Order: sequence, then structure tokens, then C-alpha cells
Amino acid sequence: MKLTDKKPSVMGLNNDAYLQYLVLRYVQNSDDPKWESLRWTSTEEISAETWIELHNTAKNDVENQGGTLKGYEFINNELVIHERINSNAWPANWMWVIES
Repeated sequence: MKLTDKKPSVMGLNNDAYLQYLVLRYVQNSDDPKWESLRWTSTEEISAETWIELHNTAKNDVENQGGTLKGYEFINNELVIHERINSNAWPANWMWVIES
């Protein structure tokens, strides 16, 4: 039996798509009562603190499966990679890349 190397899959998402991903993955399809109250809340009404908590949950899940989740942004025409969110504000201008 020949072992084959698993090729990584990569998904890049703009901010709006990433927020929808978080809602679908951790709110709509979750049995966790912690997120139940958010099921009928629009994305505009969800606080930055909650988005960051959802992101940290996603990051933990991806990393536990051997992948990475990083944020990217352009600053002064330079691409900057972020390993984590370092503030209490949601980084609305980042692009998100999930590699598994």
C-alpha cells in the first residue's frame, strides 16, 4: 500500500465572507447554548468582543486539526500577516486564510 501525501487545502475569505463562515460554523450549526441567542441576530448587531471570541474558537479548532488561520492586511503597500487579533476592535479590513 502506497502512502500519499495529503495536500493542504486553503480557503481565503474577505471580511464579510469570514463573518458569514463564523456564523454558519459556530452559531447556526452549533448545539452550544452560548451561541443560541445569536442565531436570530444580524451580523451588524454582533459585538466585536463576540466576533473575536468566535474567531478564537475557529482558530483553536483549525490549529487542533494541524492547520492555520491567519489574517492579512495591506499597510503602506506591504502585506502584513497577523497570527492573532491584538486589540478589542474587530479588524474589518483584513483578509482571512484558513489552511488545513
